[in-house]
Amino acid sequence: MNTSASSSLRRCLTSIALIIPPAKFVSDTFYSLYRVQGSSMEPALQDGDILLVRKSDILPHLDWKRWTSSSTSYEEEEAHQTAIRVIAHDAQSGRPIGENNVGYTYLHPPTIHQLGAVVVYRAPDAEKYPSSEYRVKRVVGLGGQIVRPRENWHRIERVPSYALWVEGDNNGEGGKDDDGKEQDTISKRSSTTNNKYCKSIDSRTYGPVCKNLVEGIAERIIWPPSRWGVVSNISPSVPRSWWA
Repeated sequence: MNTSASSSLRRCLTSIALIIPPAKFVSDTFYSLYRVQGSSMEPALQDGDILLVRKSDILPHLDWKRWTSSSTSYEEEEAHQTAIRVIAHDAQSGRPIGENNVGYTYLHPPTIHQLGAVVVYRAPDAEKYPSSEYRVKRVVGLGGQIVRPRENWHRIERVPSYALWVEGDNNGEGGKDDDGKEQDTISKRSSTTNNKYCKSIDSRTYGPVCKNLVEGIAERIIWPPSRWGVVSNISPSVPRSWWA
């Protein structure tokens, strides 16, 4: 009996040992789950939503072929040109471009070439607020663009080629946590708190976010079931960014 129990335990431990490394690799490299904390992205994202985040471009040479192919509409051509501009700026920091992508199965972080995409990134002020290591925001300006931040039409910011300008969707007033600090966070596989939150802390507070801090692009809400669906790219109704 003891021999049978020992054999079962050994098989169980062996199975766990075989499963954990690949699962960890997939989570660190391709896709991961993040849980939203706070109200800065309402109404698109709500406190407690669990997001599926893509952390890499898979087979990037296929994207390159798509972006350099013939366009069938003005909107598609504009999207292709924007993607090529972004990749050209990324190449300045050593990211492979064009046919050089063929040798890569994946590239991290993913290429962010669409205004309105929702990204998860490590907060530049994470040392100041250790509990707020990850944040989720919408891309308002791409690297190489000039941006006019919301709520300050007299302010103009130039986004470096290696960075993004990100802002929260929620522009309303809210509360603060027990310590009196503004909260605007995303927690990786963690539980939410019962604190109240106020409006977004984003690039308007700490400037452009370096692309090296980006964890990935939020693609789907997978929990709760009532909110299951694609995370949409939403651009400002009034354009606030343009190429320099």
